[in-house]
Amino acid sequence: MVFALATALTVGTLLWKVVQPMNGAVQPMDPAAAMALETQAYAEAAARPGYEQPVDVPVSLRSGETLASALIRLGVAPDESKAAVSLLSKSFNITDIKAGLTLEAAIAKPAEGAGPAQLLGLTVRTGPARQLTLTTSRDGQMRLRALEEAVRDERRVAIGTISGSLFTSAATMGATPTLTAQVVKLFAHKLDFERDIQSGDTFKLVFDRKVTESGRTVEAGNLLYAEIQAKGGVDRFYSFTPKGTNSTEYYDENGKSIKGFLLATPVYGARTSSGFGMRFHPIVGFMKMHTGIDFAAPSGTPIQAAGDGVVMDAKWWGGYGRWVRIAHNKEWETGYGHMSAIAVRPGQHVKQGQVIGYVGTTGRSTGPHLHFEVWQNHHPIDPKGAKVPQSSTLTGSDLVAFRARKHEIDTMIAQAEASPTGALANTDSNGFRFDMNTDAAQPQALAQTETSPLRNGGHPLRSAITTTRGTR
Repeated sequence: MVFALATALTVGTLLWKVVQPMNGAVQPMDPAAAMALETQAYAEAAARPGYEQPVDVPVSLRSGETLASALIRLGVAPDESKAAVSLLSKSFNITDIKAGLTLEAAIAKPAEGAGPAQLLGLTVRTGPARQLTLTTSRDGQMRLRALEEAVRDERRVAIGTISGSLFTSAATMGATPTLTAQVVKLFAHKLDFERDIQSGDTFKLVFDRKVTESGRTVEAGNLLYAEIQAKGGVDRFYSFTPKGTNSTEYYDENGKSIKGFLLATPVYGARTSSGFGMRFHPIVGFMKMHTGIDFAAPSGTPIQAAGDGVVMDAKWWGGYGRWVRIAHNKEWETGYGHMSAIAVRPGQHVKQGQVIGYVGTTGRSTGPHLHFEVWQNHHPIDPKGAKVPQSSTLTGSDLVAFRARKHEIDTMIAQAEASPTGALANTDSNGFRFDMNTDAAQPQALAQTETSPLRNGGHPLRSAITTTRGTR
């Protein structure tokens, strides 16, 4: 018994030492306290004679570069860089830092342009909702604080105007690139994003996401609704899972599946460089029938299958270079030429949107592009004018359930549009609570209170439906 007690005490002591935080580890702060520290550092820096106003500078580590050398590259003195990295190393494993890691540095440069810059702050994100922030006081003392934000589940309504591209415009609304790529894929049947989308066109998205207290999207989940107004018209798509299936599909306002028979553009971001019909061939030097459409895109750009089907050819085919042909049914086929690489094999079943190869310039070609053909009854036809089979439409109980789902989403969007300036009461008859922002330049929020488990704690979090109205 004495031996067992001594063993237990020894093991307990060792475990206690193991689970202790590393020397110098900092305790998490709430966002307000962390912001106060940064504000104080900026205020003190602004009062320092001989230095310009402090600025935030992103720092992206290059291949073979250390964190200290990256700070020196910004103009920070070597000894100050070394001190900052030494302090960070007490709470962050700097040995595993890889090229491409981005940090935010706050520096003040000398007003006369001579001498090293002063490092006022440095922020590194160590997790989806956690960051370390280093600040330097006026007397040169460096302090390190951890900011740990709670993560909540949120259903978001984003209403915006396209300026530049849909990706950049949707990102300002909290949409991730993956979510926006899903939107682009949905509209590939209707829109050519290279030619049809213009600045000033509008979009509406309803999606789930995980968001921090500061409003940063950690992860985007289900896309429930997508709408784009372009080319003088509006297309609206709703997500719905029919009874007896496990796959979520998208339907128009009438319950018709938007999964068209064939994609209009099997390469995202490509521009049409040559259309269907007679043309002067740039290589053979005379007029020749062009039996498809050419989509110019950089070499290596993924090529998608225009529809479900079976791969009939995956080979080198003369002037077409690396070539793939897919049979979608007994009547319809598509062909893809000049690939740099083929990603399928003959006899393979493929799904619409599946990557079948990559853009190249093989065969008789003057530059990287996809030559895309559509065949009906073994004869090539103009892909832009092809009258392909219609999509399926929901019926019976599925149609009833879809209409209920549509009404729910339409109600959320209507309430978001009714509050562009936040001039609504705190609650309405439906039990929604409106979180108003008094700053007119900031987004307004519409929230419904629910309980959701914390990702990083045991207290309930608010699950919200929010709306952000974008500006150009």
